[in-house]
Order: sequence, then structure tokens, then C-alpha cells
Amino acid sequence: MITDELKKNVALYLKEVVKYGNVGNGGNSTSPASTSLDVPILSNTTVQTVNSESDDTTIDFKATFSGSQLQGNTIREFGLFGNFARDDQIDEMVDSGTASYTTDEEMAVRVNFEGIGPFTASEQIEFIFIMEVE
Repeated sequence: MITDELKKNVALYLKEVVKYGNVGNGGNSTSPASTSLDVPILSNTTVQTVNSESDDTTIDFKATFSGSQLQGNTIREFGLFGNFARDDQIDEMVDSGTASYTTDEEMAVRVNFEGIGPFTASEQIEFIFIMEVE
């Protein structure tokens, strides 16, 4: 059993570290070992997410992409990314309570789907990913 308090803390942690979204052209199946989108469209730029709590253990991650960012592309995958403490830095993060630990940008979520697009400059698309800690 996981206590309600731990579920709440895990959800709040994810709300704080998952900060960016990206879309891509790749559409193959998802592997939990993946570290990036198959074919990201935005190479050096990602869209900042707006994160909110639906309840104590549920976080909504929202990312909005403009047509000018996606112009001419058909998207088939969406991912969420964040700066997570490295495995060997978790104890430093917990013990110090400061940001003196080392982080790496990692993919937290990838969803593939049937292609949407192509997009024109005047369009936009919004993704909302709802994550519940159970």
C-alpha cells in the first residue's frame, strides 16, 4: 500500500519537474526505455507546460503549439520532459534541500497517435496530459 500522503508528494514532485512539451513525426510504438521522441519537430525549442492540480494526486500538464512552429508538419507523437535528478544524486536532493544536485533533461511521457496535420501558420493545437498517481 502507498499512503495518500506519499501519492500527493509524488504528484507534487512531478508537477514541479515536468516543465516542457514537444511533438514529433515518429509514430511507432512506445517503449519505456525511450529517452526522446522518435522524430522531434522542435529541435532546440520546446513549449513550456502549464501544470495544475485536479486533485491531490492528479496533475494536468497542458502544452500549446502554434501553427507557425508546426507549419507543414503532420504530428504523430507528443512528449513531456523535465529536469530530473540523476540517479546518483537523489540522496543529495533529499538531504540538502537545495538545488546543488545535478539534473538531466529526461522524457517523462511519450504518446503516439494517428497523424494530425499538416498545420498552417494560423492554427494551433493544445495537448492536455492527465497523470494520476495511484
